[in-house]
Amino acid sequence: MKKILLTFLLGVPVALFAQDKINKWSLGIGFHLACPQSEIGAIDYDHGFGINFSYLSTKFPYKSPVNFQIGTRMDFAHMQTRKFESIALAADDGPIIIGDATIKAGNRMYGLFLEGRINFTPEDQKITPYISLLAGHRNYSTYQVLSLNQPNYNPERESESITERVVHTKRFHYGGTVGVCYKVNQSISLESSVTYTYGNKGAVLPLKDIERADGSNEVHYDNYQTVKTDILLINAGIRFQLFKQYQYNPINTTPSNQNNSSNSNRYFDNSTPSSSTPSTRKTRSFNSTPTKKMPIKVKSDGPKRDKNDQS
Repeated sequence: MKKILLTFLLGVPVALFAQDKINKWSLGIGFHLACPQSEIGAIDYDHGFGINFSYLSTKFPYKSPVNFQIGTRMDFAHMQTRKFESIALAADDGPIIIGDATIKAGNRMYGLFLEGRINFTPEDQKITPYISLLAGHRNYSTYQVLSLNQPNYNPERESESITERVVHTKRFHYGGTVGVCYKVNQSISLESSVTYTYGNKGAVLPLKDIERADGSNEVHYDNYQTVKTDILLINAGIRFQLFKQYQYNPINTTPSNQNNSSNSNRYFDNSTPSSSTPSTRKTRSFNSTPTKKMPIKVKSDGPKRDKNDQS
C-alpha cells in the first residue's frame, strides 16, 4: 500500500507539468548558385553566387504525414563583374586629379516571394522531402562603379562614384522548389533544394555585351536585350527551429483547484515593464565645418547612363 501511494504522489506532479514541444516557426538561411535559364541563358547572361532567407509558419496539421506551411522568401545573387582600366578623368575648376580611374560594371539579382510548402512526413521524422510553390517578383540590375586608381593623392576628391541601374528590369516570377530536410536535432535542420522560377520578358545586359570604344573613355551599355528571365537556383543551407511549449493537465481537478489564483495565471505574463528614467542627451560642438569633397567625372566621351527598362 505504501509503494502504491508513493508512486501516485510522484506521478501526479509529473503529469501536471508534462510538456509537449511543437515548431512555432522557423528561419532558414542558404547559399545558392544562380544559373540563368531559357532565353536569358541563351544570351550567356553571367552566372553568380548568392544567399537566401526564408521564414515559415507552424506545420498544419502538426502530426499528419502530409502537412502545410506558409511563409516568405528573399534571395540575392551577385553575378560576375568586368573592369575597364585607364579611364581619363575630366578636368574642371577643382584641384588637378593625379592619375586615372577604373570602371567596374557588374550584374545583380534580387527576388521576393510568397512561399507555400508541402511536407511529406510528420514532424518527428529525421528526413523530410518537400515541395514549395513560389510567387513574387525578381529584379535584374546592371550597375557601374567609377573609382580613382590613386585616391591617396587626391584627398579633395571622392574616391568612388557609383551609378546604379544602368539597365534595370523588374518582372513577376512564379515557380517552385523541390528539396529535402534532414533534422540534426530539435533546433537545427540541414536543407538541400533546387528552385526554378519563370519570368516575363525584361531588359537584361550580359557583361560580354558591354563595350568600350577603341581609343576612348566611353563605355557602351546599349546592347541590352529583352528576353524571358527564367532562373535556376541550386541551394544548400540550414534551418533554425523555434518552439512553443504547451502545458497540459490530464487529471480532472476539482472546482476549488480550478479557481485557485496561482493556477489561473499560469498562461499569462504578469510582469510589468520597469520604469526608466529619460537619459540626458549630450550635445557636441565643433569649431569648424568639414569641407565637402568634390566629385570625380569622366571626360566628355566617358560612360553614359543608358535608359532603364521600367516597362
